[in-house]
Amino acid sequence: MRINSIPPKELLNSYTRVRERVNVEKPSTNAERAELTSEAKTFTAALKAAKEAVEMEPINNKSRIEAISQKIADGTYSVSGEDVARKMLGR
Repeated sequence: MRINSIPPKELLNSYTRVRERVNVEKPSTNAERAELTSEAKTFTAALKAAKEAVEMEPINNKSRIEAISQKIADGTYSVSGEDVARKMLGR
């Protein structure tokens, strides 16, 4: 369970918009140079992994998510406290 997590699709869309702006604003000369920090490299790797996870998500997983979403909307979805505790403890 994550608190205040950013959905992967939203994260990927934000990254794509920034990436497109950077591609448009390329310097006109080769004299300028930039180096990425280790944090930027880590962030780029995380975004790449998020993109791959979103693109490779199985179709039946999407249908399962839609079914659960519908149950939540209808008020018929419930999870036992024992299941929640098990997940929180990583079991």
